[in-house]
Amino acid sequence: MSLLDSEVGKRRLLTIEIPVIERYNEGRDPDFRIRAHRVGAALVLSYRLKPGHNVYEMETRLVSSYPTVPPETRVLTALKHCPHLLEGQTMCLWRQGSTRTTSRWDPSRFTCIFAIQAAWRWLACYEIWHETGEWPLPEAK
Repeated sequence: MSLLDSEVGKRRLLTIEIPVIERYNEGRDPDFRIRAHRVGAALVLSYRLKPGHNVYEMETRLVSSYPTVPPETRVLTALKHCPHLLEGQTMCLWRQGSTRTTSRWDPSRFTCIFAIQAAWRWLACYEIWHETGEWPLPEAK
């Protein structure tokens, strides 16, 4: 069952996720606001981030098992390969292959905005890595 089709999923979207997206968008330049749309069983958030010098086109998917399973975030802007970039330019934001107890994702505390903030931090690290060759935050691996 899809996040958008279950009562629990709809309740989460209406009471938690949509309000935090609206607060995020308040007063923000229209080019940097989050736009949400449905793609199959997922809710896809499209947005831009500018952590430093560059603007990046982004996409975060809230899959049907969200929030138990963390969102999947990928960079649509072409990037130079780096050790923290997975297939399809998906960001390595959460410990891959982790269990619920060892993952940095906590569905009881985090919303999709936390994932977007983590993506901003990842991109800031990427820009530093691109200049220095060193990933500045070991815990971001």
